[in-house]
Amino acid sequence: MTRYWTALATLCVGSIAACQPAAKQPAPDTPPAKAEAAIPEDLDLVILNGRVMDPESGLDDIRNIGVKDGVIQTITSADLSGAKTIDASGHVVAPGFIDYHLHGQDPFAVRLGLRDGVTSQLDLEGGAYPVEDYYDAREGKTRNNYGVSVSHAWARISVMDGIDPKGLGFYTGAINAATHTGAKWNLKRADPEHIARIQAELKDGLDKGALGIGVPIGYYTAASSPELNAVASVARDSNSFLTTHVRYMAQIPPSGYLGLQEILSLAAVYDLPLLVHHVPSNCLGLTVDCLDLIDEARAKGMKVVGEFYPYIYGSSVIGADYLGPGFRERTGMDYSDIIYNKTGERMTEALLKKYRAEDPGGDMLLFHIKKPQMLAAFQRPGVFQGSDGMPFRLADGSIPDPDAEFGGPVGHPRGAGARARILRMVREDKVISLMEALAKLSYLQASFLEDMVPQMKLRGRLKPGAIADITIFDPETVADTGEWAEGKYSLPSTGIPYVIVNGVVAVSDSKVQMDVYAGQPIRNEVKD
Repeated sequence: MTRYWTALATLCVGSIAACQPAAKQPAPDTPPAKAEAAIPEDLDLVILNGRVMDPESGLDDIRNIGVKDGVIQTITSADLSGAKTIDASGHVVAPGFIDYHLHGQDPFAVRLGLRDGVTSQLDLEGGAYPVEDYYDAREGKTRNNYGVSVSHAWARISVMDGIDPKGLGFYTGAINAATHTGAKWNLKRADPEHIARIQAELKDGLDKGALGIGVPIGYYTAASSPELNAVASVARDSNSFLTTHVRYMAQIPPSGYLGLQEILSLAAVYDLPLLVHHVPSNCLGLTVDCLDLIDEARAKGMKVVGEFYPYIYGSSVIGADYLGPGFRERTGMDYSDIIYNKTGERMTEALLKKYRAEDPGGDMLLFHIKKPQMLAAFQRPGVFQGSDGMPFRLADGSIPDPDAEFGGPVGHPRGAGARARILRMVREDKVISLMEALAKLSYLQASFLEDMVPQMKLRGRLKPGAIADITIFDPETVADTGEWAEGKYSLPSTGIPYVIVNGVVAVSDSKVQMDVYAGQPIRNEVKD
């Protein structure tokens, strides 16, 4: 825990006005004779002449990188040669981007993620259940790294509604199927027998290698506080952590601020690390207050981090609790601020009632965040990026083929361009420094998780011995191109010509290598 906050302090000290990238401190090169002896002669990959930026050390200088067996062997000014060479002149060479909040986990979504520089595409908020189904389905078949939490939500659907989410419930229609059993998972309190069974399923998920417990309580606010206590006790007993979409997307009581207080109290009582997803999305006009509360918790020694995405509109399922009666008063939105993705219709009172009853698991878009709220989270030290990217879908609701044409499949553009959008905003709007942005895209994520997930100790940074997950981009041209318009929803980012996953080139000259499956599971030890 101490290591994380020490690392954060190297990036930011005091207020945001004083938050600057770590001082430029390239380590002196080893004397040539010694360096030659230390560098393998048969490097698999060398990256030459790039501006190497490492948020952990503060290195920001022109360097060459040598990779062998998926591991960075050297970062040096000395000449290097290898089996494959990438000339990164004029480009930034950065740690591969890590996203802990990507619900899009199918091959098409992964392809878009790679074009956006994502080397580790995880879902810690929604999570999976059963966990082994998720990992088994992806073994040897994924182009970037993958991993999940065990999902409290999907475990609830299984226990209370008798429906098997088969790993990722977003892909199996589990939410809609639950309507036929009364949707107990999001409308009912769990009785003591249900709570005991849910606890057992969460414990089993952690034993099967889940990274933590995902608690998106905002989608089932009927769940009792004692049930959340029971969930927290499972995390404590397994030395794990919680991630959460807090209760109440509202800026009047009961508010997102109150929801944050609830989950912070659990983390404090049970001494748990906590990741709070998309703070502006729930706190709305109280975003700065919520960020201040997270900072206060950290100042008291809690390991808690917030997350944001760089958009003023979000996306989820139309049956979400927070769109129930009274949502306009709670959120400041109107019906027309909600779009039903399948038809592109803006809601009316009648349409919203219809689709919430007939297709509660259907995707929707909502305009609910104000730009100052988003920027407040963007600029706050220690708050990192999580895109919340949903699966993209065709007109009939199905998932696109892996090699489907970009643009047409419908969904929130954040699933395609959130990372490039951050880099573009850094260039055009000077929101934060480039080094701070890279920390929010990679290093801070790895640092938060590394005490609970040892694999992350060697990701999110560029140094000898680190896993060679690397993103190479042009700081002058990198940009998101997706937008909420027909034929443009799922357009890929530009200006990110190379992405390396575990030492293997997964994107070359801005083309995803469709025959390369270099992704590895990010997973804790599986217990017998």
